[in-house]
Amino acid sequence: MDQGWAALIAAAAASTFGIAGAFAGLIIGRHQTMGQATVEHNQWLRGQRQTAYIEAIRAIDAALTELENLRTEWDKRLERSILDGGTESFEPYVRQLLIDSRKIAISPAVRAVLLGPCSVYDALQQLETAYMAMDGYLSKQAEDPARDRDWTEWNPVWTEVLEARKVFFHTAQSVLWELPDPTHGSFGAFRRRPR
Repeated sequence: MDQGWAALIAAAAASTFGIAGAFAGLIIGRHQTMGQATVEHNQWLRGQRQTAYIEAIRAIDAALTELENLRTEWDKRLERSILDGGTESFEPYVRQLLIDSRKIAISPAVRAVLLGPCSVYDALQQLETAYMAMDGYLSKQAEDPARDRDWTEWNPVWTEVLEARKVFFHTAQSVLWELPDPTHGSFGAFRRRPR
């Protein structure tokens, strides 16, 4: 009976260790698969963000160029507007230019916000606030085209917009420089990561 019990104990131990080994292999394999899936998703998201941020920066630059051109060509455009339809046609002309310049940037900026993270949203909110201050300044200037234009408030408003654009650029850059990380996979993949 001693040999029978020894064989039975050996078989039980082997099956227990075999089951434990198989279970450990399953857990480790699942962990590796989830880690790899997380890395692949993060790489995909990084590519989507890169495209969205570049499109947003290009659109913002195009909108800012439109407004800078409006400012530098203000007197010529005012004279042309007066010749075409009188002074009352200049304010609607400027307002339409301002609306059109906002439309240039809205869709790419929304895509950048949707792809996140929150720091990009905050930077774009700061840029929108500065942009709307500049928009309001140009609207006020267009309300009374006959008055002298000293443009004393233009430089601070314009500088604020350029600074907000720089903040957005650096925020987007820091997000893109963050490498995909497999340590956030596995069970941690279901937890929210702060950004």
